[in-house]
Amino acid sequence: MKKYLFCTLFFLLCSCSHISLPTNVYVIDIPESYAEKYQNKLQVGSGPIFAIMHINIPSYLNRPQIVLREKGSKIHIDERHRWGENLDKAISRVLSNALTNNLAPLNGVAVPLKLGTHPDYTIQLDISRFEGNLNEYLELDAFWTLQKGSVKILQASFYKKIPVMNDYSGFVNGYGELLFLLAQDMANAFYAHIQ
Repeated sequence: MKKYLFCTLFFLLCSCSHISLPTNVYVIDIPESYAEKYQNKLQVGSGPIFAIMHINIPSYLNRPQIVLREKGSKIHIDERHRWGENLDKAISRVLSNALTNNLAPLNGVAVPLKLGTHPDYTIQLDISRFEGNLNEYLELDAFWTLQKGSVKILQASFYKKIPVMNDYSGFVNGYGELLFLLAQDMANAFYAHIQ
């Protein structure tokens, strides 16, 4: 009888271990705190078109799971907290929207580069770091290039580290904030060279 009871208990424990916890899915967007600055004031098609080329990010970041940086070179990949789209595509989407709104004085529009698009300028973005610790910070370290045809007009680096709230929603909100700040920085540089 004890053997039967033990086997039944073992079976129940094994079956319970396969119960999966819910998965949380997140998308990056411009934070509400920038809502006043983030307004589409654009006269569509009246200014230059800036096409964002494929965004290069480290392969360990471009995965469905959200990646956190732990001490030193250790990272944490959380299976229960995932991106709702490929991270490089999300960055391109949010950066396009943020740039378009920051380019209002030029009536410029920023779009992800697609076949058949004939942009006035192309933007290449190389991200070396876009990660952080859930309890402390998020940082973006990037290098961008603006080209007209095959001619490089501008190149600059961007680095910013911001504090984040102690939850995944706050962490993801930080991604949108950093991309908005990057777009502001890029647009300011564009104004100085494009009249």
